[in-house]
Formats: sequence, C-alpha cells, structure tokens
Amino acid sequence: MDMISWSGAPGSVEEPAECLARADGLRDRRAWAEAARAYAAYLRMQPEAWAIRVQYGHCLKEDGDPEAALQAYREADRQNPGDADIHLQLGHALKLLNRYEEALEEYVQALTLDPANAAARQEVMALDPGLEDAPRQAPQPVAPPVLSPPPAAPQAAGTATVFDVSDLLDYFRHNRAPTGIQRVQLNIIREALAGPESGSIAIAGFDPEAGVWKRVPPEIFLRLATLSREGSSNAEARWRGAVNAVQEVLRGGPPLDFTPGSNLVNLGTSWWLPDYLRAVRAAKARHGLRYIPFIHDCIPLLVPEHCAPGLVNEFARWFASVCLHADAVLANSECTRADMLRAQRRLLPGLDLPCFTLPLDAADPASPASALPARLRGGRPYVLFVGTIESRKNHLLAFNAWLSLLRRHGPDAVPDLICVGKRGWLAEAALQLHQNSPALRARVHLLHGIPDIELEALYRHCLFTLYNSFYEGWGLPVTESLAAGKVPLVPDHSSLREAGREGAVYFTPQSEPDLVEKLERLIFDAGFRRAQEAVVAAGPRPRRWADLAAQLQSVLREASGSLPAPRERIAFRLGEVHELRLLPGPEPSLRMAIADALREGEGWHRLEEWGVWTGPGACRLQLPLEPGASSGRLRLYLEMVAPPEPVECRIRAGLAGEAMGAAQIVSATSGERLFCILDLDGAEAGEVEVQIETVQAATLPDEGGARQVGLGLRSLMLCRRDDIATRLDYLERAALPRMVGGG
Repeated sequence: MDMISWSGAPGSVEEPAECLARADGLRDRRAWAEAARAYAAYLRMQPEAWAIRVQYGHCLKEDGDPEAALQAYREADRQNPGDADIHLQLGHALKLLNRYEEALEEYVQALTLDPANAAARQEVMALDPGLEDAPRQAPQPVAPPVLSPPPAAPQAAGTATVFDVSDLLDYFRHNRAPTGIQRVQLNIIREALAGPESGSIAIAGFDPEAGVWKRVPPEIFLRLATLSREGSSNAEARWRGAVNAVQEVLRGGPPLDFTPGSNLVNLGTSWWLPDYLRAVRAAKARHGLRYIPFIHDCIPLLVPEHCAPGLVNEFARWFASVCLHADAVLANSECTRADMLRAQRRLLPGLDLPCFTLPLDAADPASPASALPARLRGGRPYVLFVGTIESRKNHLLAFNAWLSLLRRHGPDAVPDLICVGKRGWLAEAALQLHQNSPALRARVHLLHGIPDIELEALYRHCLFTLYNSFYEGWGLPVTESLAAGKVPLVPDHSSLREAGREGAVYFTPQSEPDLVEKLERLIFDAGFRRAQEAVVAAGPRPRRWADLAAQLQSVLREASGSLPAPRERIAFRLGEVHELRLLPGPEPSLRMAIADALREGEGWHRLEEWGVWTGPGACRLQLPLEPGASSGRLRLYLEMVAPPEPVECRIRAGLAGEAMGAAQIVSATSGERLFCILDLDGAEAGEVEVQIETVQAATLPDEGGARQVGLGLRSLMLCRRDDIATRLDYLERAALPRMVGGG
C-alpha cells in the first residue's frame, strides 16, 4: 500500500544571497516560522554568520520557541563573545522561560559591556529596582534577587464567549496535522483572538474527571495552532512541549469560573465526553450559562451505515440531549440546518430552537513559502482528493473510476490521483482494491500527515480537485479548491451545491459512468477546464476566516435569549418507565435525553450501558411533572442493583422546595437486585426530588485506579398510587426481586 506520512521535505537548492534575501523578506512579513527555516538554511551554508544566527533566534522567539532561541543566541555568543546585544537577547529568552535569575545576570552583563544600552538598563531596573542609581557607570555584577514567577492572570472581567476546545486538545494528543473540523476551530478561534472583541473571549478544555472546564491561555492555544500548520511530526520537541503545556493546564489548573450570562460555544464535538451535558446543566443553573454547539452535520443519523456503530450511538444520545440543553445552535450550511431542525422537531415538536447558519466558505491566502512534498516535484500532473479515507467518502468509486481511465487511455495519458487524508473507518474495500491493483498503486498515492503549508501547495499545483462522498455537512476541501483557483469535481447532493457554487463541476452521485465522463472532460479538454477556471476566478472569492469569526460574534449577539431550562422542555408522563443508562441508537429519542437529564448533583458516576452508580457525594433525581398530571398520591419505584460488596444508602423523596418524606434505609448484599418504593403526595405542578445518600460505599476497580460507589440505578417509574395495572406491569419485568418499603 502506498501510504506515506510526511514530516517535512528538504528545501530547494539556492544561492546563499538568494536564501538570505528570502529569509529577510519572510521576517519583514512577520512569517516567523518560515523565516526561521530560511535563516536555518542560510546558516547551513554560512555557519559562521553570527549576526544571522541572532536573527534566526529572533524568529524562533517570535514563533513561540524561546528554548530554541536561547540555544541560537548562545551559539552566536560563542562565535562573537563580548557583544552586548547578544546578552540582551539571551536575557529576553531566559525571561520568557521564567528563568528570572539567569535573565538578570545576562541583562547586567549587557549593561557592563555597554553602559549606554537603555534596553538592558530598563530590564535590570524592572527585575531589581535597587539598581536605580546605576545609570552612568558600568555596574558591577550584583547578587540577583530571588524572583518568583508572576502569578497566574485572573480571569478577564466580562468574559462573554468561552470556546470549548476539548476535542481539539484531545486530538492533538495523538495527531498534529488537522482535519476539517479541527481546521475550522483553529481558524475561527485564532481570528477571534485577534479581533476587536478578544478581551471578552476565553478558551477552555473540559476535565471529565473533575467535571469542570479549565482555562487555556490564549498564547498556548495560538502556539498549537501555528505549529499544527507547519509540520506533521508528533515527536518534534516544540510540538511535544506545546502539547504538554496544555495537558499541564488541564491537570493542574483551577476550574474556570464562568462570567454570569456568558456563552459556552463548542465549535467541535463533545458527544464522546462522559457526563459533559450534566456539567453544562450545572453551569447553566449556577451561572446562567448559554450553551451553543456547532452542528457540522447529521451524518450519523442520515447515513449510519457509513459510520462506526459506537459513533452512531454516541451521536444519537448527544443529539437528543443537545435538544434539551442548547440555547441556540450553529450550522455550517443551510443543508445541515434543515437536517438538524427536522430531527429536532421529530424529537421535540413544540421546541423553537434557534439555529443560525455560519457557512464555511472561508480560506485564507496560501503561504508564499509553501512547497510540494519532495516526491511530487517531478512535474507529473495530478488530481487532488482531500478527505479522510473512510466509507462515507467513497474512495472506492474514485479508485474504480481511475482504473477505467487507465484501461481506456493508458497510464501515460492519465494524471496521478493524490489522496490526502488519514485512515478512518470502514475503508477496507477501497484500500484492498488499491493494494491488489498494481495500476492503482502506480498512479494513485495515499498521503497522510500532510501539514497545511504543504497542502496549500498541493492545491495550487493540481490540475483540478475531486471530492466525493455519500453525504456532506459542508465540504471544506471544495472551498479550499475554489480559493486556490482550481475546479472541484463533486457529486450533486447535500451541501455541496452551497460549497461548490457555480465554480464546481457536478456529477450524478455514486454514478461511475458519469464520474468517468466528467473526469475525461476535465483531464483531456483543456479548453473546458480553463473556461471553468475562469468561472471560478469570476465568482465570489471565499471569505477570510476573520470574516467568519466576526459573523460568529454577530450571531452570538443576535442569539441573546435563553430557552427554558433542560427539564422544562420535557414532559415526564406518569406510568412511563425510564431507563437510567446509555440507550442505543441509531435514532435519537427523548428517553436518551431523559436518562441524562434527570440526574443532578456531583455524586453521580457516568452513565453506562447497564445503568449508573451513585457515589459518596450528593446524588439527586429531579422528575419534572406535567401540570395537572400529578394530583393525588404518587408512588415512585427505583430499580436498583448492589455492587459486588455490601452497601447501604438512605433514600427519600418529596416535592422540590418542600419538606422531604421519611428516609428509607436500603441495605443490599453483594450483587443483589431490588426495588425501592417511595410514596409521596402529588401536586398540580413542579418536580419530584429524590435524594440518595450513600452511608456505606463499596470499592470498584476503574481505569487507572478505583472508585467509591453506592447502589446502581437501572430504571425508575412514577405513577399514581391507585394505578394498579401500571404498578404490576412494571414489577413483572424484574422476576419478583426483593422489595424494600412501601405499603
């Protein structure tokens, strides 16, 4: 299999003067990473150029790598000892690394070598105010004071928007080159931080163990964003350092204290985070938080056969709960917006959930330093297909079309097909065909781990692009193709008309004959291709990512209202059995959302497929009652199971805000199944509250340790006490387990 991972390519051969001029130009444009690479190339040719080594250090420092800059300055000092400016730069780098004592020594040395060095004098006085009388004579070295790192910056007052980047940070633990959803987040948040409302923006990651969000400093986020564009190697020291810095924040940072009324905006995904929406629910109640997720597509609901089964179930549960928790929703296309609202109205027909379209028609200008990967510099023409290699993208259709072209026209006449994307799920058929066909292996190349800077070059040099799928939410590679002036060939369905506009060429979805016909026309009819490129050039240009960030802020201001609290959106009907567990898909159901939404308090463990454990903390169940449905006396049944060790809990129930009923003491032996029965008076409206307190806990092994648990809950049912048929029907499900309490 021709599967290649790129971590960088050697630079092209050029003269030293040309290389230096290129580096200076990049530096003047503040393209720090590219300038650093160019200066490094010059220094390989002219290693004794100490002044250029200082410039190299400047670019490394501006690019966020003070450790590498420190090494560059020290090598320059070795080559040219006694230069005051080099010691000044050494001090700056050490200060960025929080090595304050060493920084002061370097500033003092710079001032010793050059008493008129005002910058060094300012730094010395800032770090040691006792040197204010030193201006007119070369100071003697002084014992540096004991310095402490500056305290962590407090949360900015008036934070209005908190971007939750949990999935992005988790992705970066194992990957570097971003895919579509990661690229959307990186670009929008980067531009928001550079925009006029940056002072009201915070970035946060969710800590699932603690159930809280932790603030991520913007400079750490921006460093990850920059480094993710430049390379694909996870082992590079700068990259590992940036990732480790984020993980340290998530492990040791304090919980983020939300400003009342702020927006929690999730531009990525969160369905994989256990109990995420329970934490959202708590933050909404405590801070008046408004939760606004971004829906990139509803593909797991529409074409589940092209998704991993676990993803389908997770997405269905998440979607059901989002309809209870979201105050507004963002969608990347009108197609996705319509899909989302159709599914939401099937679930909760009475809910008017605001849904705003934020089209992803954005692409920033390509970097001038972008270059093709080395193996593609031979000049052979190619067509570019960017997308995860998975069943939904249907690379199998593209590969069969390429085989048809090769057999009909011969390998010399057919351009290569370059497929850029990491391997996803259910792609075995396409990959097996590629592996078994020598013709495909010779002309179809599968690349992954391509950094953005090389991807830009791939777009710029291709004949045209191909993008296929069974369904799309937007199709970012289509926009990127148009931004590069290249014609995208796409199937005529879902959102791809929005993404491709007039510049794309469309083929009948999943039709190999029509795909081959359109490929032949774009490959062999240069006049047609040029005419379509002219259509692309004459059409509206993709927006800048800064425009999308500004539109997002405008949408957030427009979506300023709050919807009813999550449990106020559901109708808890008497006599219904509610399972408190992870219910399977593929369709989202209100039962999925209720299983999550009834639990309150910090003592709960996460939902599992069998049910949920209570813990040693405060566990509550909140059961919203329909007006008029709860008059008369009520009976509540809790279906429970004990862990492998004996446990004891105290359980009581009542109407929320009123005195609770008498507590039931429930003692259970190892693995026992039982029901707890609680009677209470009804009311015309309100909520039934159930309090569960663990008196004697058990210890269960868990990933990386152990956890303390009480009783496990499997289901519950609330009915009128005189509804004998409903009570018996519920109890018959359990083959007469032992019952505790009740009349």
